[in-house]
Amino acid sequence: MPEFDPEVSNKPKGPIARFFVLGWSNLVRLMASNALYIIFNIPAIILAGIVAMYFVPWIAPHFIDVNSYIDPVTGNDDGVFQFAFFLVFFLITFLISSTLICIGPFQTGFAQVYKDILNESSVSFFSSFKTGLRNNWKKGLVSMIISIVLTPVLLLAIGFYLNFQSGIGTLIAAIFIVLLFALILVQNFVYTLIVSTDLKLTRIYKNALLFVLIRFVPCLGISLIVILFYVIIPFILLMSASYLTLGIFMFLYSFFVISWVQYFISFYTGRLIEKYVAKEE
Repeated sequence: MPEFDPEVSNKPKGPIARFFVLGWSNLVRLMASNALYIIFNIPAIILAGIVAMYFVPWIAPHFIDVNSYIDPVTGNDDGVFQFAFFLVFFLITFLISSTLICIGPFQTGFAQVYKDILNESSVSFFSSFKTGLRNNWKKGLVSMIISIVLTPVLLLAIGFYLNFQSGIGTLIAAIFIVLLFALILVQNFVYTLIVSTDLKLTRIYKNALLFVLIRFVPCLGISLIVILFYVIIPFILLMSASYLTLGIFMFLYSFFVISWVQYFISFYTGRLIEKYVAKEE
């Protein structure tokens, strides 16, 4: 009769259980990753702010129509500026959280942290982060530039076709919105592939695109998670414009949401790498 091994019995039985068990046991690392992601991306936040201030009036001009927000009694138009500010802040949050605009070399460090957590080889947060940054900063820099170039182009196209205010314009705008979320998945896949393989960046992007195409339905599910945590929830919390909801937003997005979503995408990407990409030596 085989001996009972408590260590084996306590290990998570499936991938979902393993995801949550490893995430919970590395909660402090994930919280540190979230907080440092924001701090290290301060230059990217400034750039995202410039992009957001330009594109919010372009994408949604009817949302910031001054005449719609003038108080009919007092003639005060402060509401439009407050609403515009929250829209800009919302778009900044979306661009930064999704890695569409981020400091690419630093993101390779965070990707290494997630990889080491999932491989159960994490010694310390800073050890993993330095390894990813030191070994992959060049690829991360190129990936960052690619995303910074493509993101405004897609936002410009979305705003252009939405302003048609017609059925065909809305349809084409929806196609570009889908492409924008596809770019989010590709960029997140790319950073995990960078720290997990020795492939050239062109091959890495090719694999990331193939992941989206051949695993379209699961990727659609991931996109819904991205939309929930990077679009719907922050929009509701920010547009509520109360101290309570703003406090909840700052707490969640400073310590939890960004790192957990990136950790989840890294988890899924790792499984795709095991299945479709040659294993590392």
